[in-house]
Amino acid sequence: MPLLRIALSDLIGGGRLSPARILVVRTFLMLLVLDPSSTAAQDIGALGQVQPVQFNAGLRAQAGFYNVHGIDPRRRPFFWTISGTPTLSLYGVELPFMVLLSDQQRSFQQPFNQFGLSPRYKWVKLHLGYRDVHFSRFTMAGRRALMAGVELNPGRFRFGFVYGRFAKAVQEDTVAVHDPQAYLSAVPVPSYTRLGYAAKVGVGKENRYIDLIFLRAKDDPGSIPDPKRTMLAPAENMVLGLASKIDLGKQLIWEVDVAGSGYTRDVHAPVMDEPPQVANLLGNFFIPRSSSAWLTAVETSLGLKRRRARYKLTYRQVDPGFESMGAYYFQSDVRQLTATAATTLAKNKVSLNLTGGWQRDNLRKQRTSTAQRLIGNISVNYTSGKAFGMLANFSNFGITQQPVRASSQDTAMLRQVSRNLLLQPRLHYVRGNGSHTGTLTANQFALNDLTTGITNTAQLSGLHLEVNYTRGWKQHGTSAGGGPIYRKVDTNAGHTQSTGLQVNAGRQWLKEKLRTGLRSTFLANVLPDGSTGSTWQLGLDGAYTVSKRIALTLQLTHQNNASPDPLLPAFAEDTGVLGIDIRF
Repeated sequence: MPLLRIALSDLIGGGRLSPARILVVRTFLMLLVLDPSSTAAQDIGALGQVQPVQFNAGLRAQAGFYNVHGIDPRRRPFFWTISGTPTLSLYGVELPFMVLLSDQQRSFQQPFNQFGLSPRYKWVKLHLGYRDVHFSRFTMAGRRALMAGVELNPGRFRFGFVYGRFAKAVQEDTVAVHDPQAYLSAVPVPSYTRLGYAAKVGVGKENRYIDLIFLRAKDDPGSIPDPKRTMLAPAENMVLGLASKIDLGKQLIWEVDVAGSGYTRDVHAPVMDEPPQVANLLGNFFIPRSSSAWLTAVETSLGLKRRRARYKLTYRQVDPGFESMGAYYFQSDVRQLTATAATTLAKNKVSLNLTGGWQRDNLRKQRTSTAQRLIGNISVNYTSGKAFGMLANFSNFGITQQPVRASSQDTAMLRQVSRNLLLQPRLHYVRGNGSHTGTLTANQFALNDLTTGITNTAQLSGLHLEVNYTRGWKQHGTSAGGGPIYRKVDTNAGHTQSTGLQVNAGRQWLKEKLRTGLRSTFLANVLPDGSTGSTWQLGLDGAYTVSKRIALTLQLTHQNNASPDPLLPAFAEDTGVLGIDIRF
């Protein structure tokens, strides 16, 4: 009930209720007192035709060991996990659960052990526990939270409401010292308790709709003592969005996703003397302060569907620093226009996907320079229908960065372009009781930092070549193969080159109940300082089918890296994982 009281007080806002808020509160209370028996009564005559209790589940339990010498451990010496998505159905009412248990829970981190369920009956769906609800791309966009909520979709009416804890309080540790060499840091990242809610109202169906979405979340300043080292301040956020998908004909579809976000990074900052005009329209839901910003994001597309082809034109613009507490990450400070086409040719032997467009940054002129460039992706997959096939892919996309205001003292910025070219011809044919498969993989990649005014640290390019041949014997359930590997990577730190060989083998036993596999890779390395080293990897996999519902798995891996370079230390690492999969 404390969460409920907070939600109602947040909706009411204190003082006299406006007509709009009275309507919101009444709607919320009606949902809370909704009698579930009235919903079940609509189809009570069909209850005799429904199986009373049904249970479906897929559960996986794993336990393992880890041992390493020469480097900081990447995980614990012993570990275990239990995960699954069991679903219980009672007279047609679905109760899907989420289970995630592990030894990785730590007192100062967000909870790793999580439970949640979303029971559904006809057009009513509830959310309880840890859930990741999606209302739209720029508002409530799948951020996992400990919540309670409801979605109602009777006919063409669409309604959703969730309330919960978006972040757990983590107190700052002023004693712990960060070790840059440690794989798992012992220093907690402080955070305030973050409570929030999101609501959606719309009309339509899943494939044709128009929705209005509202989200509001806020940090609780009293949930932890004021952090001294990180100077973290409590924040709050209000997001208003619209999402729609509309038919403009039998084959033409228009999609729109737009949002405005008022984000305050310090709720203790003074209120603006001259707030933006949008603040007058939002009332107490958004109080602009000196640490506040009102930013927008929009993505709209026009799609055309034909019998063997799909075409789409998309425009996207996201202000620099746009954020929503209902989402994890946005590519911000970007304006781009892209066109895509997908089709099949030559009697479906050729699949062609094309993407091309234009992109620029520095939308608010906060940087000393602006980047504009062409972006694109070309993918061609050819299947002859006999033995030969080939995949070719080329992509050229960018990575957007946090904006930095133009300043004579600080002109740092980050602009990166990632290019990737992949060619993969393949050959597969069957002779007698055996199969022959050969592939050639050629992958050239580059990550270029376009930053000016600071030292470039992200320049990276490389080449990966691999040939693999696999011979299979169907009668014995056996396969074996391998081939050479060549890798080259160039960075600002130097040049690394690896040449080696990989082999693999597998076999089925006990009338295909037991499957085993062995794989090994050896690489001779030339390191950036000119010295030489080596990397050896060995893996053993096993799977045993106990019954139709139970299977056992085993994975053993060993890696040994020999290196005289202190920046690439020598180490030996062993990992073993035993698992059981159960299907109900």
